[in-house]
Formats: sequence, structure tokens, C-alpha cells
Amino acid sequence: MKTLENKKTKKLLIINIVIILIAIITMSIFNYIQNKAYREKINTTISLMVDKIKTAYPNVDDEELIKILNDENIDAKRENILNKYGIDDSKLSIKVLEQQEKNTLLYNIVILFVTAFLLLCTFYLYLKNRKKEIDKLTEYIEQISNKVYDLAIEENSEDELNSLKNELYKITVMLKEEAENSIRQKEALAMSVSDISHQLKTPLTSVLILLDNLSQSDNMDKVTREKFISEIARQIEGMNWLVISLLKLSRLDAGVVDFSNTKIDANKLIEDILSNLEIMAELKNVSFKVENIRREKAYFNGDYNWNKEAIQNIIKNAIEHTKENSTVKIQIEENDVYTSIIITDEGNGISEKDLKHIFDRFYKSENSSENSFGIGLSLSKSIIEKQNGYIEVETEERKGTTFEVKYIK
Repeated sequence: MKTLENKKTKKLLIINIVIILIAIITMSIFNYIQNKAYREKINTTISLMVDKIKTAYPNVDDEELIKILNDENIDAKRENILNKYGIDDSKLSIKVLEQQEKNTLLYNIVILFVTAFLLLCTFYLYLKNRKKEIDKLTEYIEQISNKVYDLAIEENSEDELNSLKNELYKITVMLKEEAENSIRQKEALAMSVSDISHQLKTPLTSVLILLDNLSQSDNMDKVTREKFISEIARQIEGMNWLVISLLKLSRLDAGVVDFSNTKIDANKLIEDILSNLEIMAELKNVSFKVENIRREKAYFNGDYNWNKEAIQNIIKNAIEHTKENSTVKIQIEENDVYTSIIITDEGNGISEKDLKHIFDRFYKSENSSENSFGIGLSLSKSIIEKQNGYIEVETEERKGTTFEVKYIK
């Protein structure tokens, strides 16, 4: 009886019952009107017969006539009387009216039962179709539980069953996206592990060799020992940066990073970055020149920490490739369409051969430093493009390179 708990099923059943009741009431009223008409005809016929008899036989007693008309055993005598006067019972007007009355009642009953039967058949077919739809949904859910998401549910009604279909479809889409994200994450993780293992071979080998020399050379002089230890520390620091950067890239590739969307002051962002790179710039005697174009303040929307890392990698790259005792120029521009950060160095520029590969992961140009892993610019590009921005490069050999980052509003 769970089917009857369904609102639409109850509604349909009630409608069917109401239709049947209306049909019964309508036919009852029709039968009443018909019976009344038949009785009036019969009474009229009898009245005419009585008038004729009274006219022909004035001496006939009224009480005797009434007694004859009310005689319950009249039917048993009627056939003999009619035959005596040569009257056909089947053609008698009163008999015809009675038969019509019976036929009308019979037709009404038949129509009522046929109507009720058709309504019940309709209700049965509805329940059968509903069960079929529920079976489909059950099969659909079983397939979802088996992680088969390449399915679709067509909308075909406006009842609660269709609402359930729509909700299942939404859940299917969500599960499918999660499954695809999980696959991407696994692929990105596998790629990251492969990249990390490949990139760590050389520095790990260097560290192992240095440690082996330190452990086997008891008489190593202090200067050499300190040099080896310093190199080990440098290699470990580089490996640590590489692992962290590759893990960040894998998260970006898998699309699992949730970027915040706050209003960022471009001037403050550059100020924080230059503070972090101050020592690096001093070691190469590189100065910074920061200027705003058109407006004193410039803002864009995005994730502060991620954008800080992206721009910092680009400025760090500019410091590494600019000449000693030179200047790295940083320009900030804002207009109604975008906010841009332009970083220009005074290095040797990028060759045409290297230019198309500078954002490729692990690519190292001819002018790259020996400490470079070729991952910083690739990470910066991924971060910027994930936040409605893009990066452009212009270069001229022996004159320098300009990186322009634009954040679209």
C-alpha cells in the first residue's frame, strides 16, 4: 500500500472516485426524470382508458374500476383478457413504456460500469507506469553505486518522482565531476612524483657524494669542510623549494586549489615582494624602480598569497637574469579593463629559440643559472591564468626582457 502514500496517486484515485460518484448521481437523476416521464405517460394512458370506459358505460362503478387497477393479481389475468379481445401484449403501449424504462435503466448501469472499468484501467496503467519509472530509478541508483556516471535522466513530468529524477541527475553530475577530479588529481600526483624523482636525482647524488667525502675524510681542512656543508645546505634548500613548487603545480593542474577573491592593492603586493627579495638583490647590487602609470593606486581581485608567489617568481627571475649593478623596473598600471604589472630587466634577453619554451616545465635556457630548476615561470603562469589573468613577454637580445601580467576586471 506504499503506492497509495504517494500524493499524486492519492489525487488520481480521488479524482476517479469523484468521477464515478458524479456519474452515479447524474444517472440516478436521469433515471428519476425518465421514470417520472414514463409514469406520466402510463397514468395518462390509463386515464384515457378510464374516460373511454366511463363514456361508453356510465353505469360502471368507479370503485370497481379502482379495485381492478389496484389489483395485485392483475398480471395473472391480463393475458387471458387480452387474448379474448385480440390484443397483442408486446404491442401494448403501457407494456412498451415499461420495457423502455427497464432498457434505460439497464443502459445506464452498463455505461456506469464501463466508465468505472475504464477509470480503474487508467489508474492501473498509471500505477504500472509509475512502478516502471521507479524500477528505472532503482537501476539508475545501482549503476551510480557501481561508479557508472555516463547516464542521463529525461524530464517528463512535474510530480515528485520527476523532482527525484532531477535531484539524482544533479548528484550524478556532482559525482562524475568528483570522479574526474579524483582521476586528474591521481594523474597530477603521479606526474609530480615522477617529476620530483627525476629532478631530485642530480642534487641528491651531489649531496650523497659530499656526505661521503665528509665521512671518509677525517683530516679534511676546516675551509673545505665548511664549503662542503654549505653546498649540502644549498642543495637541500633547492630540493625543498622544488618539491614544494611541484606539489603546488600538481594541485593547480588538478584544479583543487580554492583561490580567495579579495581586493588586492598592487602597490602593497610589490612592496611585500621586494622586501622578500631584498637580500638577493643586494648580493648582485640590483636596485628596483617602481612607478605607477596614470593612477596613484591600482587594485585587482584575486588570491593575495598565490599572486604574491607568482609575481615574486617573475621578479626573482628578472634579478637572476639582469646584469650586475643594474635596475629592475616595475610599472603598475590600472584602467577600466585591466590592472597590469610590468617587470623589465637589463639582461641579455631571451633568444628566439628559448622564447617559446620559457613557460614549459623544467625548461632551462642557455642563460639560466646553474641553480635554476626551470619551474618558477611555469608555476607563475599557472597561478595567473587560474585567476582571470594572462602573461606576455617581450624581449630583445642584449637589451633585456619585459614580462607583463594583466588581470582582467
